[in-house]
Amino acid sequence: MEEAESNIDTSTWLSAVYTVNHYPEWIWTLLNYTDSRPLTVLPLIFVSKLGINVGYIVSECVGLVFWLTTTFLLYKIFDFFLSKQVSLILIWGFCLLIGTTFVSDYTAYNSEQLSVLLLTACTYAYLTYSYDQWKSSWGILFFGFAMGSLVYVKFQNVPMGIFISIALFIEVLVKKRYKSALILISGALILTIFINLYYYSKGSLMIFWNNYFWNYFYYAYTTQFSDVPISDRFNLVRIFRFIYFYDDSKWYYLSITIVAIVGIIANVVKRQPTTARQKQIFFFSLLYIFVSLYAVLQSGNSFAHYKLYLWVPVTLFTGIIIALSPTKIQKYCLIFFIISSAFIAGKNLLNKEKNLLADHSDLDQKIIASIRRNSRSGEPVVVWGWRDQLYVRAQRPMGYRDAHSFHFALKSRLIPYWTIDFLHDIRKNKPSVFIDVTQPEGYSTFAKILSPHYNIPQIREYINKYYSLIENIEGVRIYKLKN
Repeated sequence: MEEAESNIDTSTWLSAVYTVNHYPEWIWTLLNYTDSRPLTVLPLIFVSKLGINVGYIVSECVGLVFWLTTTFLLYKIFDFFLSKQVSLILIWGFCLLIGTTFVSDYTAYNSEQLSVLLLTACTYAYLTYSYDQWKSSWGILFFGFAMGSLVYVKFQNVPMGIFISIALFIEVLVKKRYKSALILISGALILTIFINLYYYSKGSLMIFWNNYFWNYFYYAYTTQFSDVPISDRFNLVRIFRFIYFYDDSKWYYLSITIVAIVGIIANVVKRQPTTARQKQIFFFSLLYIFVSLYAVLQSGNSFAHYKLYLWVPVTLFTGIIIALSPTKIQKYCLIFFIISSAFIAGKNLLNKEKNLLADHSDLDQKIIASIRRNSRSGEPVVVWGWRDQLYVRAQRPMGYRDAHSFHFALKSRLIPYWTIDFLHDIRKNKPSVFIDVTQPEGYSTFAKILSPHYNIPQIREYINKYYSLIENIEGVRIYKLKN
């Protein structure tokens, strides 16, 4: 672990932590300055309230705690249909995958880690309910609340959240607990209702819908961000390449696929007797994989961290396949899994990924020095472009609700609303420094799709009126608020 950015998203969440801790209206700031993922940032804020300086290493430790908890819950799920010995072997391989994967998209703190934890916890809750281990109304309410909260960790969670909720809802109806069905629906809606009421009380209801729904709807169901046509996003060739050709996890998926194919063939040939519960878990885990695949592929972006959503479903499916297989086949599958897991771990350790992020440390230092010279500690600044780590390394809160501004370069219907939000924030917060990092080429993330601030007429006029250009460092334009 290093106190350095290994993934751009981590800098977004850390920037939000500084910002939420700075402004007095912390609820408004939490909901609006966290890239529509307040529950991704909230754990880091809790840690900061303990007096701990939350940086890249601390955030990665928080993510590791989430993975350890997820692993424990997966082990408890295996308890329903596997012996403890077999469960430990599968969990051992799963831990080797997590512990030796050095792709920064996987190890850096991001919204997927908490998402996977909540989805796994709700899967465990669903199975324990199916096995009649609990039935309290309060438990049902909390389950619904957790499912309804998933969208505030990441919008991409919605398909899996709906799927697990429907699974429990069916189980509740089968048990003829109709009151519990109503409680489940109420629990799922309660957080969204309260947040809508909060925005309504502020006279800002459309801000919620634009930032929490329409923004991600256009992201997933149009080509404004990804140039992959909607019709090609579920192309089998694209799926195969995405799963089996990229990063450290491809070997894990390959070994799991082999185990699953062998187990399914053996089960069909031997016609193994299966219980109703085994069938339930089999179809649940199979559908879970397809739903997770849909969520991963829908946006058309092949970001490696999207595949974190598949780790638990495919491992769970492998476990039920082994449980359904003849004893002799189980033995061979487990031996193969042990050998392949050890091979994967060794390969990952020998081929540890070097930091692939472009090194602009000299330029970063110059800009950070300028920010500190021209603003006092605690004064907000705005970085126009996509270099969120400047907030973190300069230790300055955000003066605008988004840590980056790539969306202004998109062909989106929301640009007028984003412009209004930007001007509102910059008038209210009066950031001391405004930095346009869209140049030099390659300095910002996704630099090719970025647009300088002066391409937006209203923003250009405001900056020219209230700010003075004080430095141009290798193309980075730094403005200071006029007295």
